[in-house]
Amino acid sequence: MFSFHSHSGQFCMHAKGTLEQVVQSAIQRQFSIYGLSEHMPRYKPEQLYPEESHLTVQDLENMYDQFLQEAQRLQLKYTDKICLLIGLETEYFDIQSIDLVRRLREPQRKCLATTTAATTTKEIVLPQVQYIVGSLHHVHGIPLDFSQELYLHALDVVGKGSWETLFREYFNAQFEMLQGLQPEVVGHLDLVRIFFSSIKGCHHRHSSGDKHEHDHKQEQEQDQNQNQLTQELWALVKRNVDYVIAYGGLFELNSRAWKKGLADAYPQRDILEYILSKNGRVTLSDDSHGPDDVGMFYNPELKQYLEQMSIEQVYYLTPNGTAEDETTHAERVCVTNASIDTGSFQHVHVRSIPLASLNFYQK
Repeated sequence: MFSFHSHSGQFCMHAKGTLEQVVQSAIQRQFSIYGLSEHMPRYKPEQLYPEESHLTVQDLENMYDQFLQEAQRLQLKYTDKICLLIGLETEYFDIQSIDLVRRLREPQRKCLATTTAATTTKEIVLPQVQYIVGSLHHVHGIPLDFSQELYLHALDVVGKGSWETLFREYFNAQFEMLQGLQPEVVGHLDLVRIFFSSIKGCHHRHSSGDKHEHDHKQEQEQDQNQNQLTQELWALVKRNVDYVIAYGGLFELNSRAWKKGLADAYPQRDILEYILSKNGRVTLSDDSHGPDDVGMFYNPELKQYLEQMSIEQVYYLTPNGTAEDETTHAERVCVTNASIDTGSFQHVHVRSIPLASLNFYQK
């Protein structure tokens, strides 16, 4: 089993536990590959979350560099038990975000480290970022998933009260991020739906030829916090999805959405259906925020959901240098078309495995 999206309380204020505890949990739960993807450092004071009011921009950068060093230590310590990939989850605000991620991905990046005597510093080479999770958490600088209150604030400020406008700004910003970075894994593609049910006056409608069936479906989907995208928004989603498919990126099926009370894992099944119709590559992510979250919902219900969506192959990342002849008969290596300028897929490659070959937890 595998996941490529995770956090720890050691390097993320709203997560729990140490990074090593997260890794130990992944080993205990028999993951073969686990991605460590703490948030990239943000670069302006106004980009800090409320929980980070005691920190500075420099603190975030130092914390991320410390994460890289700890992740490498754990890679080496547990190399015979699990394959750990070192990555980051993006934050996107503007073009500076693109430039910063590209800098963070550069090989042989250096930082200053304090010696044990705490009297001198020395320059050290940081571990290589092997992949990124391309996520969008903010629109016009306002976080969407931190709290319902801030989500509604974004609706007022960015959307001017219109959820369609807020969604449009989200998907357009996402496209800019995708173009600039070509992330190996696209994180929670429709995160903007997270608090949709809190928008006053919004109705959850899905078209149907039969009125009785329509009313029944509408009632069900109101309970499930789903919404139907407008034709304009669908065009933006399809544009974004088509772009990722063209360069070979993976769409995470993010099980944390169920912990948030949503009906589907991210992305909601309407988008997932489109991804699958275009032969998009789907991977699995638990988006864990501590050791207890590792493998969250990786149980027969997830398997049943994947089967319902007619997913037969699941895709995952492995580090470069893993010989192709090490693949099993069921696995295969996949081609990507990412631009070398973005740094994407320079340190990992993509494999696929049949859904039937994955081991889900028994309740």
